[in-house]
Amino acid sequence: MARGSISLGKLFGIPVRVDLSWLFIVVWVTWSLAGSYFPTRYPSWSSALVWGMGLLTSGLFFGSVLLHEVGHSLVARGQHLPVTDITLYIFGGASQIAEEPRNAREELLLAGAGPAVSLGLAGLFGLGYLAARPLSEPLAAVTLFLAGINLSLGLFNLIPGYPLDGGRVLRAILWGARRDVRWATRWASRTGRGVAGLFVLFGVYQASTGDWVSGLWVLFIGFFLDGASRSSYQQLTLRQLLEGHVAGEIMAEDCQLLPPQLSLDVFVEHYLVGEGARRCYVVGTREELVGLLTPSDLQKVPHDRWLTTRVREVAMPVEHLRVVAPDTPLWTALQQLTAEGVNQMPVLDRGRLVGMISRDRLLSLIRRLSELEP
Repeated sequence: MARGSISLGKLFGIPVRVDLSWLFIVVWVTWSLAGSYFPTRYPSWSSALVWGMGLLTSGLFFGSVLLHEVGHSLVARGQHLPVTDITLYIFGGASQIAEEPRNAREELLLAGAGPAVSLGLAGLFGLGYLAARPLSEPLAAVTLFLAGINLSLGLFNLIPGYPLDGGRVLRAILWGARRDVRWATRWASRTGRGVAGLFVLFGVYQASTGDWVSGLWVLFIGFFLDGASRSSYQQLTLRQLLEGHVAGEIMAEDCQLLPPQLSLDVFVEHYLVGEGARRCYVVGTREELVGLLTPSDLQKVPHDRWLTTRVREVAMPVEHLRVVAPDTPLWTALQQLTAEGVNQMPVLDRGRLVGMISRDRLLSLIRRLSELEP
């Protein structure tokens, strides 16, 4: 699980998580609805009804965001692209798709799926409003708001600012026209940065007129979109750079093995201190891996207990470790290193330890490959 996120279970077999930043936006949307939107439009409502409808509308809104991402994910699975999870965060949601679309058509279908779901939900909630209007004012108010917000979500995502869905649609069109995904991504990214600049300018204008809250929010979106546009292009460049390379190429085969029964004081004296010190150590044997020990793990144990504490008691158990195989693509390995926030991972071949892949070796390869780029 990515750090700073909470699991909500699975939907259609896809793990759903929420980033901690998402909790802020849930509170903000609920407070805005119950504290301003509903009381202003329906002053006759009681406080309990206002807050009840605010909570209901907020929940259905984020359910709509989730369905938007489910649309992307189901289309990806239909194209045999593996979906890792769906994560909700402060700006909405993101489907983590492990592989890039193989051609422009797949990209177009994948990018268009989310906005299509949002626009479809806008139509359904619009019909719900027409049906509820003569029956229940609160229900009509909720469906009207959700129709409008889903319409806004669908149209906003169609803005041609990469990596928004509209930017990916633009990339698909450019990709199909020139048959060059890197060129298409570069121009879609530049367009995205241009759109981000417009957001920033509009945010500055709003702030200058005295609307600081809206202005700062639009500025925040603009800066976020600019960063996302740049990083998305850099990510594709890096992914293409590592294409065809696997973990076995850069793994260190002379792993430092520690006997599980080794005491911490002996470990510090004979392994940790000196020129041969490393960032992490494998506990166990090549045939039976027990866990992974890093110098920082020593902080868990008081110094006066090092003599009686064994390395197997402190090491991270093997069942909690993220491991790779020799034929794991380096792009996948880099994603796992980043997601787990670790510097090294064991390389196992049919359960047997054959090496260790490190962030340093991976970065060294990236530098060498970059120097060979035309």
